[in-house]
Amino acid sequence: LDRGIKEVCDRFKMTYQLNWGDRKKNVCIMVSKYDHCLWELLLRHREGELDCNLKLIISNHPDLKPIADSFNIPFEVFKITKDTRAEQESKELELMQKTYDIDLVIMARYMQIISDDFCRVFQHRVINIHHSFLPAFVGGKPYHRAHERGVKLIGATAHYATADLDEGPIIEQDITRISHRDEVNDLIRKGRLLEKNTLVTAVKSHLEDRIIVYNNKCVVFGD
Repeated sequence: LDRGIKEVCDRFKMTYQLNWGDRKKNVCIMVSKYDHCLWELLLRHREGELDCNLKLIISNHPDLKPIADSFNIPFEVFKITKDTRAEQESKELELMQKTYDIDLVIMARYMQIISDDFCRVFQHRVINIHHSFLPAFVGGKPYHRAHERGVKLIGATAHYATADLDEGPIIEQDITRISHRDEVNDLIRKGRLLEKNTLVTAVKSHLEDRIIVYNNKCVVFGD
């Protein structure tokens, strides 16, 4: 079968990857201070919904280490500043590749921008999650600004990270309606629920090899 697939792909100058499902992917979660996506990933994994090996959690802050400790997952802190960004990222990549053989990186509200080199090393293997206000409300306190504008919908987008910030192939999206009754805290609560569920759905699709990326688009097959 492998030989036959290779012959067809070579003929049409296509790349391919054959996965028999006999090896679980090794996963690293990157997170800053917001913990809702991290909790969701860890709990879903513990319940058997995410078929992978959670090998490592990386953060630029020490705040969430107790969560990692409670799940017995190694937690490494790499403090990022403008001057140390390149050096710290190099250390992160070395740890992921040489020590833990990471297959997938999940940015679970990791509030740092990764470099173009990082995206190239893990091409279509870094999943990011963010609110769907972009580009309308770029920057801090997007839910406050959305509330001021009286938005009627909020959402979340999970996508592969690329060199073009927040413009990578979209894997999964979801929305919920907002009314005049909702305060800022309601928007934040509903937004975080969307973010964690959308991220889990995207991660599950990747782990089960149900995604094909073509021309900056994702074809996602049903489960």
